[in-house]
Amino acid sequence: MNKINITNQLLVSLKNAYSNKNKYAYCKVNKLCLEILWTLYKEGLIADFKIDTLENKVKIKLKYIKTKPLLSNLQLISKPKLKCFATFNKLHFFNQKFDYFFLSTSSGIVSSKILLKNFKLGGQLLFGLKINS
Repeated sequence: MNKINITNQLLVSLKNAYSNKNKYAYCKVNKLCLEILWTLYKEGLIADFKIDTLENKVKIKLKYIKTKPLLSNLQLISKPKLKCFATFNKLHFFNQKFDYFFLSTSSGIVSSKILLKNFKLGGQLLFGLKINS
């Protein structure tokens, strides 16, 4: 399965869980999914995640602000038939559109906040999101 399909499945799972006001979302275990979840966790965008090896799923604990979901407007940027790549100099456009966006780079999955502070890398844009405040 390719990066876009895995990313899309994860985003759909998160969107559905937030729209149903669930405490948890679930997705299949794979390397890319775990990298994305680790990056979301480091950024404080999800509360936690645990791997259930018996069911081959990841249980993702979602974050809410009072009763509002922390994440809103989760949007896939690269599509299966139209992959979107950007150099470091072109990333400012996405920084204006999203609070966070995530790229697949030669250093792994990186969030825009870390990328714009510490690295001068470009890569394949995976998805963007807005934070509810």
